[in-house]
Amino acid sequence: MNLTLPDNLPRPTELLLYRYRLPMRQKFEHATASRDVNEGLLVRLRLADGSEGLGEGLPRPYVTGETIGSAVDIIRQEYAARLAGPSPLAAGPVEGSAMGVWHNAAWCACELAYLDACARSVRRPLAEFLGQALGRPVQRHIVPRVAGVIGSNGPEHVASQVFRMRLFGLRDFKLKIGLANDRALLRAAFRRLKPLLARGAATLRVDVNGVWSLDQTVKACAWLKNFKVAALEQPLRRGDEADLPLLRQQSQVPLMLDESLIDLAGARRLAADGAADYWNIRITKNGGLLQSLQLADLAAENHIGLMLGALVGESGILSAAARVFLQLAPPVRFLENSYGSFLLKRDLVLQRTRFGYGGRIRPLAGNGLGVELNESALADLTEEVARIPLT
Repeated sequence: MNLTLPDNLPRPTELLLYRYRLPMRQKFEHATASRDVNEGLLVRLRLADGSEGLGEGLPRPYVTGETIGSAVDIIRQEYAARLAGPSPLAAGPVEGSAMGVWHNAAWCACELAYLDACARSVRRPLAEFLGQALGRPVQRHIVPRVAGVIGSNGPEHVASQVFRMRLFGLRDFKLKIGLANDRALLRAAFRRLKPLLARGAATLRVDVNGVWSLDQTVKACAWLKNFKVAALEQPLRRGDEADLPLLRQQSQVPLMLDESLIDLAGARRLAADGAADYWNIRITKNGGLLQSLQLADLAAENHIGLMLGALVGESGILSAAARVFLQLAPPVRFLENSYGSFLLKRDLVLQRTRFGYGGRIRPLAGNGLGVELNESALADLTEEVARIPLT
């Protein structure tokens, strides 16, 4: 990726790391996790001219193998020195180790903070700043609409959630399955959506989070098609990618990959193997804006459909970054992002970043990412874990 930043950008002087805990309005469950509080990493980066940028990463052991502790460690050991060097963005995240750890969320937080600070320093929105640096056109309007994501909380809950989401104008839906009552959950959603699905006014996808075997998946596809499922996301666990080309040939439902899509090297193999119809890119999972854009380009080159997703409980910082991605990336078919106060009781930023009626979102006004830190939330919901001089 050709990235040309201005020569006169002020150097970074200090990096501040915070562990945060954001309370959620309700528990969200799926096949591999359940949470009612989101824990993540907040990064503040200061430049020599006083500009300050914000970054966020969500280390998840079951996604990239990271923890908050490992993220802080890699920032201390490697990423801080990179930010203090002459070309902070010359390299991407530290590649996965033999232990199955990719330091993507940690780099995502650092990269976002640096880009935000630089764009603020030159008083430009980050999409315009990065678009010029990459030689990409900047979309002024965001076309895809946010989908409703429904956890595995029981058929009655599923039916209620679909009904409420439809009242708010949503037209794309995803149901988390992979538990014992999959068909009951799917039936509850399908009944609410059947007329809309029949005339193409809505879509229904399912996400298994990698808990099925190949045999289970092949058998499930036979009945999933009866519910007009538009995509089956991550049916097999990460590590079983060799089975995906055969599964795709046998499946009667389009396949989407999430946990299997981590880094560029792995993505190139998936593309060459023809392993999926869609890729789910998540900025924190995939190591920041730059690597996420590279993955999107690779998908477009190989005629693979795109989804921009999110980890449960992302703050407004990553929601703002998602808007920048959407302004710079190839067309995205599905969007799961910017849930804001629909999901969180409190956010880290002052701006409202949740989607509006019908799942619509707009670019944020202002320089950089377009969000400002909520100092009250900083005091109440975070703990400073490191303060690193960059010299």
